[in-house]
Amino acid sequence: MNYMTMICDLKGSRFLKNREDVQYRLIEALKSVNRAFSEYIVSPFLIIVGDEWQGLLHYPCDYQSILEAYHNALEGLPFYCGIGVGEITIHNFELTVNQLDGPSFHKARKALEIAKSNDFSLVYIQ
Repeated sequence: MNYMTMICDLKGSRFLKNREDVQYRLIEALKSVNRAFSEYIVSPFLIIVGDEWQGLLHYPCDYQSILEAYHNALEGLPFYCGIGVGEITIHNFELTVNQLDGPSFHKARKALEIAKSNDFSLVYIQ
């Protein structure tokens, strides 16, 4: 069974003067998206490192609406997004998303790396 992993990272956040405020905005955005799109979410979005966040979604799903919700909530704060579609190897969904693993996660990480190195907003690997 395939899943969709979405990993996002704020662009240039180390240079923000109001970094603490941005972190709180991000936390509120995650809460809002996790509530609003719960029917798509297998493992809720959470911050995994600094200002990078990740979630596991059912595949297929309306990931564009999720991205739009993040863009609206984080208005004025551009971010990269890497999306990977594939299987996962750990199926215990009582674990948090950062404890899960598999090709879907590996593809999403690779997609995020490509996005960052080419300054693309979104890279999708299936």
